[in-house]
Amino acid sequence: MNLNYLQTLLAVQEHGSFSAAARQIGLTQPAVSLQIQALEEDVGSQLVVRDARTCEFTPAGLALVAFAEEVFERLRQTRILLSQLTGEVSGLVRLGASNIPGEYILPPLIASFLQKHPRVRFMLEISDSDQIHNWLESKRVDFGIVGQRQEGTKFEYSLLAHDELLVVVPAGHPWAGQEIDPAQLGDYPFVERESGSGTRANYEKALRQIGVEPDSLHTVFSGGSTSSVLSAVLSGMGYAFCSKWALKNNLALGQLATAKVAGLMMQRGFYLVTNPNQFRTLAAEELLNYLRQQGLASMGGEMLD
Repeated sequence: MNLNYLQTLLAVQEHGSFSAAARQIGLTQPAVSLQIQALEEDVGSQLVVRDARTCEFTPAGLALVAFAEEVFERLRQTRILLSQLTGEVSGLVRLGASNIPGEYILPPLIASFLQKHPRVRFMLEISDSDQIHNWLESKRVDFGIVGQRQEGTKFEYSLLAHDELLVVVPAGHPWAGQEIDPAQLGDYPFVERESGSGTRANYEKALRQIGVEPDSLHTVFSGGSTSSVLSAVLSGMGYAFCSKWALKNNLALGQLATAKVAGLMMQRGFYLVTNPNQFRTLAAEELLNYLRQQGLASMGGEMLD
């Protein structure tokens, strides 16, 4: 069975059509069609039901997709094991991180790691905590860094860094440097994070603990990243809850200010999350161990537990 044809089959399954798959893998649409036809002749069964724009996989097609995924994963593992016979820490490490650790915590730690292991390469994908767990489940990443744990799952967690969510307002806002009553949170427009965000899950839980329903806030904007939320606050759109890690530069420049809400505590952790059933490369294991051991005091953070 032709491995290139199996890769084409996976591209069709991922992108939903022959034309989209062709664009992604650099083939023409007729070439993709011919390769799928060749696979169908090889296995003696129809794999894909085609129409003008999309395609639907038959049970045989789905079974072959699962087989192809296993084949390429085993090939990847075999190549890695062969390369590791030299004992050299090298190769690609695939990371998934939620917004704050991906943009503010990981880069200096990876830079430090590279000084010791210069032949390692990194692919970092940033999304919300829910998506990071999905990527771990599908083994798209070697491990992740999240701000929200999934309780009762097979995933394993270890603390990377402490964090605190702060009320952030534009400099000159009436709340700047003040302590306010929880009832005042409804007095000004609010900038929220998107559903699935660990930041949002943390501040919504903390608000409910002091008797404030998140739905009662005057939400005017939902941002899909910390930077979009901060841009909204800087523009005067409203106030937000934001990680102390992301605020350092803006606070130092005097562009933003913080406020306190009486009785509101929003502390959390960022966690390394792993899939215990997943094969990891030597480079991924070395980085994982490094992050578990590395303190953050030199970066202005708190030491690890």
